[in-house]
Amino acid sequence: MERCLDCNSTLKKGETECWACGHIVAGSQPSSKASGHFSKVINFFLYLSGAFTIASLFFDATPPFSRCLTATVVLFLVKSSMGQMLQKDDKE
Repeated sequence: MERCLDCNSTLKKGETECWACGHIVAGSQPSSKASGHFSKVINFFLYLSGAFTIASLFFDATPPFSRCLTATVVLFLVKSSMGQMLQKDDKE
């Protein structure tokens, strides 16, 4: 038996909307493909920035460590907030 994440009422399998509160059941709507592609792009740049941050400690041909670290932290915050927003969209 599934339960509604908002009001904790019981749901039958295959229901797309909660009978008690009217919220859409998570997983009943397909997620947006654009958000998935954007997530992959952010992950790619996060890993690239992390690699540049580590490389900036050892090589002079890379940007300064402080800039690389700042970019990595900002991309990490973007990734985590994007994940929270996508989870919120899945709940509704």
